Amino acid sequence: MHQALLIDEILEVIFGYCTESCTLSRAGRTCQAWKDPALDRVWWRLASFKPLLDLIPGLLCVNGVYVLELSLHPDFRRLHHYASRVKQIIHRQRIQMHPTLLTLILQDEKSASCFKRLAIARLSLTNCHTLCPIISSAEALQTVELDLGFSTVAFKTVNRAASDFISTVDRVSSCFTSLSLRGIASGQVMNSVGHISRLEALHLRVGTSLHAETLAAISTFPCLRKLEIHTSHIRPEDFRFSSSVCFPSLKSLDIRGRTNSIEKLLQSMQSDSLAVLRIDIEFLVSTDDTWDGLFTAIKEKTHASLLQLTIEHHMDTQDLPLEDDTPSSSDTTPTSNPYINNLLRTNPDALLNFKHLHSLSNHRELRQIVLETTPPILVRDLDLEHVVRWWPKLQHLDLGSVPTFDPRWMPKPTPAGLAVLSLGLSALETLVIPVNIAGLTSDAATKFAKNPNSSLQCITLTALTPPQQSLAHCLNHLFPSVLEIHGTLGHEEHWDSVQNHYRLLQAS
Repeated sequence: MHQALLIDEILEVIFGYCTESCTLSRAGRTCQAWKDPALDRVWWRLASFKPLLDLIPGLLCVNGVYVLELSLHPDFRRLHHYASRVKQIIHRQRIQMHPTLLTLILQDEKSASCFKRLAIARLSLTNCHTLCPIISSAEALQTVELDLGFSTVAFKTVNRAASDFISTVDRVSSCFTSLSLRGIASGQVMNSVGHISRLEALHLRVGTSLHAETLAAISTFPCLRKLEIHTSHIRPEDFRFSSSVCFPSLKSLDIRGRTNSIEKLLQSMQSDSLAVLRIDIEFLVSTDDTWDGLFTAIKEKTHASLLQLTIEHHMDTQDLPLEDDTPSSSDTTPTSNPYINNLLRTNPDALLNFKHLHSLSNHRELRQIVLETTPPILVRDLDLEHVVRWWPKLQHLDLGSVPTFDPRWMPKPTPAGLAVLSLGLSALETLVIPVNIAGLTSDAATKFAKNPNSSLQCITLTALTPPQQSLAHCLNHLFPSVLEIHGTLGHEEHWDSVQNHYRLLQAS
């Protein structure tokens, strides 16, 4: 055997390509040198705590509760041996341990600290809160994800377990830097979160459980680089950010809320290195909020740093047909549609228009733009010329998709607009765009200039009309390196035919 195959670090890389436990088990039995590296890989990630409980002799499951036979003295040696190899544990299934068993495990010195390498714990506390005292004592825990659920029945039990878990990990693990909470959280839990100032990543999907006071405390965390929060329930005037320290190190922000609230948070933020910004807008139609102030804040706070921008905002498509005269970058006159007119009287800035993106025209470093809006942002071929001039380094562009075959949702970009993107964005790898392909002939498709330098790998085109084979010729000229072509739901057969014909053109 080559000496390199006796080095644990090399074996770890090789065994990382083995996806089946039986293969790793056979490798572990090959020789003594391979035993530990193979076993480490078998046990490094557990999808349940149950395999560890199965290692305890005399353990029984009675009416769904794990108990020890009274006649047996507990033997936790195998539990120690294998638990020390676990680096990641995910447990979402319902499991209950008898209090006596839990006490015996915690009283056993080695069992209480058996997770020596555990770095990631993802737990559904509504199903496994009894496991918390065992797992929270892991001294190497870096990432904790707790699903608190939305049950009011188990609220007190789950949140007490969550509060104890977070406090214990914060006390015993010097590696603890990432926390994620989902569900209904108590004030005690949120108070615990507000005191973990060394966190680098924090995801709070806890709805109205997040209060302005907790958010103010979080904003002072000196090392916080990644944050996900929901603020729809917090009024802008309730924010109480410090004038001296407010998100000084933030690089990634994922936020759901009203435009005015998000605008105030961005304006208060000290960090000038925000690279990733994802915004999910709510209540825009029913309030007097606007897009203008939000985009001004984005412009002022992310001019030189922003690499990825995602904006999500949805209206009811059954009530909001998009006609040709819907306000856009070049249309500002009232529409003849009763619903639109009523919408404009309620909030004239409810629709995201291309004109709002003008404020980001100097964000030259942008690599990704995703606009997931209903209705989709109205973009024309002329607007696409602005896209390639403003953001020449784009790698991913998603302008949404038409949600219905209603002819009033006719997309404005044409194959000529695709040609603009092909020639202007050489680094573009993925593209999602509504397109009007009606009337595209094979003769017209083959007249587009070929672009052998295109980097596009995946394209999703949504259109009201089924695609013809002429589209395959068009794409072969504009994007000759595409690996995946996707289209409108409901026209799958036509789009499969386009992809098959495209493959033939590639091979010819």
